[in-house]
Amino acid sequence: MKINKTKMFSSAFTLIELLVVIAIIAILASIALPVFSSVQERGKQTKDMSNGKQIVLALKQFALDNDGAFPSKEYVDLNTAYSDTTLTAITAGSNSNLAFRWLFPTYVTSEDIFQVAGSTFSPNLPDNVIDNTTNPSGNTLIAGENGYSYVSGLNDTSNPQMPLVADAFNSVANPASYSTDKAQPGGVWAGKKAIVIFVDGSGRVMTCDDKTTTAPLTTVWRLGHTAGANAQDMFDTANALAPADPWLDATATPNQVVINPL
Repeated sequence: MKINKTKMFSSAFTLIELLVVIAIIAILASIALPVFSSVQERGKQTKDMSNGKQIVLALKQFALDNDGAFPSKEYVDLNTAYSDTTLTAITAGSNSNLAFRWLFPTYVTSEDIFQVAGSTFSPNLPDNVIDNTTNPSGNTLIAGENGYSYVSGLNDTSNPQMPLVADAFNSVANPASYSTDKAQPGGVWAGKKAIVIFVDGSGRVMTCDDKTTTAPLTTVWRLGHTAGANAQDMFDTANALAPADPWLDATATPNQVVINPL
């Protein structure tokens, strides 16, 4: 039987054809990978916002039981009632863990919603070990289990556009700012975006910029106040526009201060 060698090898790819195919695959991969990364990041931001909204919902339930006020005193333990007049008021030197602990176990039963994936403030999965009466203050939201900042001193009748919960910052000093370095505190979104949840329970993925900060830090502008004489960052507590347009006020009673996690 005679074998037609020409026909036998005619269907094989040439080296040039293989290189062309490899090049096309490389080009498609270079296009697809950034898109995939972008989709992943948007998914993480959606989860971040969903968790933040759950926290604010718990805060609003807390307010219903406490004359409309969100936590403005430092948590002591389960044996001390929130209304205790001897409790220390939250100040700029406090941390948001001390405020959020008031939500356990009545309004929140899991620490999972306080983790922000990729944040240096919450690098590990929460252990979900919650305080009890025999060990009242050593377990709930310990350092590393909370990635959200908090604005203290507000209540359920405050301006609904005021921020209540947000991604933790690099610095809470005016203006509160985020880092452009993901490895640094406040750099979870590389200083480009920030999740902010407002008093009314709504939330937004906010765009950051460096108009009021020095690189590599960025901040979030208050809605409708991004330029000119009315320029004001979202977390400004100096109340620079008062009394015509009052905003967060560090001199109010109780103090309206922005605090970071442990």
